[in-house]
Amino acid sequence: MRERHVGSRARAALRPSCLGAVLLAACSTSGHAGTHPGGHASDAAVDAGSEHLASDAFVWGYPLVVSRRTMQRFAQALGTDQLLNATVKAVPGVRLIVAPNADTLYSVAVIDLRSEPMVLTVPDVTDRYWTYQFLDPWTDSFRYIGTRATGGTGGSFVITPPGWSGTVPQGTEQIESPTPTLFLLGRYLVKSDADIANVNAITRTLVPLSTLAGSAAPPAPPALGDPEGTPPEAGSNGAAFFDELGDALALSPPATAADKAALVRFATLGIGPGLHPSATADSAARAILEEGVTSGLARVTDAANGVATPVNGWMAPLDVGVYDDPLVRAAIAKFLWAANVPEEAVYPISRADVAGDPYTGAKRYVMHFDPDALPPVEPTSGFWSLTLYGTDMYLVDNPIHRYALGDRTPGLTRNADGSLDLYVQTDAPQGHEGNWLPAPAGQFYLMLRLYLPQQPVLDGSYVYPQVKVAQ
Repeated sequence: MRERHVGSRARAALRPSCLGAVLLAACSTSGHAGTHPGGHASDAAVDAGSEHLASDAFVWGYPLVVSRRTMQRFAQALGTDQLLNATVKAVPGVRLIVAPNADTLYSVAVIDLRSEPMVLTVPDVTDRYWTYQFLDPWTDSFRYIGTRATGGTGGSFVITPPGWSGTVPQGTEQIESPTPTLFLLGRYLVKSDADIANVNAITRTLVPLSTLAGSAAPPAPPALGDPEGTPPEAGSNGAAFFDELGDALALSPPATAADKAALVRFATLGIGPGLHPSATADSAARAILEEGVTSGLARVTDAANGVATPVNGWMAPLDVGVYDDPLVRAAIAKFLWAANVPEEAVYPISRADVAGDPYTGAKRYVMHFDPDALPPVEPTSGFWSLTLYGTDMYLVDNPIHRYALGDRTPGLTRNADGSLDLYVQTDAPQGHEGNWLPAPAGQFYLMLRLYLPQQPVLDGSYVYPQVKVAQ
C-alpha cells in the first residue's frame, strides 16, 4: 500500500504503538441572496439583521471547522488513508480527541476519497464488543459496522465518495460517504489489561481500491494542510473563522438539503466554499463577522452547558450522532466531538454534585447504585464505565493510573446487599481501594458511558444515581 500524506517528522507516529500515545488521548433556511462578486460581503449584509445572520453562520459552521482542525492534526501525525490501531489504552498526555474513553482500543483513520475509494477489511468478531463509526466532517455518524450494526460480522467494505459511479469488486459491500473526506473511528472492548494482546491480534486493513483491484493507482490528492489551531480553540481567531470555514466547505460541501439551503442563506455575508470573507470585506462587514463569531461562540458554549435537562446532577444528551438542529450539533462538537448515536452509546456527564456544587478534589464523593439500578446495558455485549476528566475534558494523571471504573474493573466490590458504591476522591478510601476513582486537587467532571444501552436509557426513564459528598 502506498504511503499517503505523511510528513517526515510524523512518520514515527505510524507505528501502532505510537497510535496509543496519540489517541490515548475526541437552522433556519429562509432567505436567499446572491454572493457579491469576488466573494465580498455585499452592502445589503451590513444591517442589524446581519449580525444575527453571522451568528447563525458561526453556529452552523462550527462543527465543520472543529472537524477540519481535528482531521488536519490526525493527518499530520498519522497520515491519510492509513488505518492505525492503538496497542494500549487511553492515558493522559496527547490531546487529539476530547473525552477519550479508557474502555476500548481505538482504530482510526482519516480517509480522503478525492483520488479513489478505500477498502476497509475487518474479520468477524463475536467474543467482544466492537464497532466502526463512519463520521463525516459535519459530525453525522452515517454508517456503522460491528456488534450492534452487523451482529459482529465483518467483511470488505468499499468506501466511495459522493457521485462515484464505479462497480465494487465481488464479495465486497459499498458504503457511500456523503463527503469526500471522513473519519473512521473503531473501538474494540478491552476486558482487562491481559486482554489487550487479543485485540492487537485482530487483523484490520485499509487499502486503496486500486490495490485490491491490482490496477494503477491514481495521483494522490493534495495534502489537507496545517491546522489554524487546536480544535477547542475554533472561533478564537475572530472573523478569520469564516475564512477557515470557506476552506472547510471547499473540501466538505453540505450534503443535506437543509445545509445546502443554509449555505445559500449565508452567501450574503460572503461565506461559501473557498471564500475568505474576512480578507475581502470592508470594515463594516468585517465588524459584523467579528460580532457573529463572538455571539455565536457564546451561544455554542451556553448550549454545551445545557444540552439536556439535569437529573440528579447528570445530563444525558440523546439527540446526538445525527443532527437536525445546528446548535445541538455545535454544542456536541464542543465537548463530545464524534459522539455515537444513542443506540451505540450514551454519555451522561456531570459537572456538579447533587447539591449543585462543582466537583473538587477538596471533597470526597460517593456514587451509590442500588442493587437493581446498575446502568442498564445489553447483558451479553454491553458494558458501562465512569470516567473522570479535567474541566478541559481530557484525562487527568493520578498515582495509580486508573482513569475509569466500570463493570470490568478488577477488584470492584459490591456491598452485601448487591449495591455498589464508587468513591471519587484524591486519597484512597480505606477498605474500598478497588472502588476508588482518583481525583485531582482541582475541579473535574465525571462522565458515564453506557455501551449498547437498553430501552430505559434510550427513552430517558433510567434515573442516574446521585453523586454525594461522603459523610
